[in-house]
Amino acid sequence: MGNHPSNHIPLDRRDAPKFGDAHTRRSLRSPRKMDRLRRSFRDSFRRRKDRVPESSKPHQWSADETAVRSATCTFAVKYLGCVEVFDSRGMQVCEEALKVLRVGSGSRRRPIRAVLHVSGDGLRVVEEETKGLIVDQTIEKVSFCAPDRNHERGFSYICRDGTTRR
Repeated sequence: MGNHPSNHIPLDRRDAPKFGDAHTRRSLRSPRKMDRLRRSFRDSFRRRKDRVPESSKPHQWSADETAVRSATCTFAVKYLGCVEVFDSRGMQVCEEALKVLRVGSGSRRRPIRAVLHVSGDGLRVVEEETKGLIVDQTIEKVSFCAPDRNHERGFSYICRDGTTRR
């Protein structure tokens, strides 16, 4: 007791390999493990940015929610058309459909300047000049909507057709 050094070695450390042991050298020899270890140390010392996802900022969405509920939410759009898809959801499905419409719209027809009205009941696209109704879609039939990752202002949605139920 007192100030005399103890010869006692705890049980759990007695069998553990020491840093200079062959087992430890072998396990740290592989470059992949060393790189992973180095990255782990670097990442632990770096300051993490306090990143808050946009969707968790309710104050930014409250105005949009109010506009949708009161049926005053509108967007100026260029309507490219519609194309049949065979999946009911997916970013890639939407992006492929937009590619087809963009490539095909040049040869078939020009995009139509229109206004998209979004409400709790549905989506409505009205031509800007003639005020003619292009699309009137109930919200219950919309299964997926997504922004285009390749084009900043691209947007598409997937829905069932009212007549064919596809």
